[in-house]
Amino acid sequence: MKIKKIIIFAILLLIPTTKNALSIKEDLYTNNNGIQMTEKELINLKNLGFTNEEIIVMTEDIFEKNKNIEGEILSQTTKYYKTVTSYGGASTYSINQDIILTYSEEITEDEYNNADKDNNQIKGNTNGYTETNYKKMTTSIIKNGNYYRYKNDLVWKKMPATRSYDIQGIGFDTTVSTVPNSKYFNRIAHMENSLSLQCDYLTSSSGTWQTSQSGNVVTFLLPSDTSTKELVGLSSHMYFDVQKLMDITIITLNAYGDYKHAQKQVSASVGLNVGYEDGSFQFGASLSLTIVESYDSINIAQATWSGISW
Repeated sequence: MKIKKIIIFAILLLIPTTKNALSIKEDLYTNNNGIQMTEKELINLKNLGFTNEEIIVMTEDIFEKNKNIEGEILSQTTKYYKTVTSYGGASTYSINQDIILTYSEEITEDEYNNADKDNNQIKGNTNGYTETNYKKMTTSIIKNGNYYRYKNDLVWKKMPATRSYDIQGIGFDTTVSTVPNSKYFNRIAHMENSLSLQCDYLTSSSGTWQTSQSGNVVTFLLPSDTSTKELVGLSSHMYFDVQKLMDITIITLNAYGDYKHAQKQVSASVGLNVGYEDGSFQFGASLSLTIVESYDSINIAQATWSGISW
């Protein structure tokens, strides 16, 4: 038991931060919010797909809802992306510059890990500026008692220069529906203080949810730098539970994780006009083409679990 405890604690200390980590005293782990958890509760959270960072910043209400659930990760898919966007029409970078060209491609884990975090991703040229971003997305299907939990985690490797309203979602098959009051979202910003040279986590669960028979979408605002604090780490995660839509036997589950990053400034009202249909995001007809084209597009990360009888 002592060896297992040391291993768990060592893993939690690997998070890249200067002062944020779980502390341990008298067989209890304490996170940044002063929440004490036993080793069993900590294992339960990990088996529900919560990452080290998510546990460290977890609030009491989310801890209480999840600490006693003995879940199991049944399927998990992680994809890595590189997005290049070229802007033009100005001598200095602006979030409202015209987008000349944008493309995203899947890359390997090694390419993602070896991306130079210190290299400025905004590069000027004779026609404008080019931004290169790296991010990874993980979609999970998790056994959660009588239900199944669908979870989507998005982590940025390089901080995006444009920070407006991004969109994160998970689609599902028509054999299931969302369990009421099970939706949860959290955005985690890692801010470096130039005065104290320390890093702090700033979290926000604020977002606009849209639910359909094909999935759930949340639209949320990315954080901005301040005069003393610089964004050096950024992630977001969402999850919800699903239940059978009809009294039938289900032998396959699919969760379709997706994410759209706003490459130009957009209004918060975009969150009321986006949904999930046929395994991908769909923008409402009321949104202008300019707004729709302000978002990038990446391949979905699909998690599939087969062979069960539910």
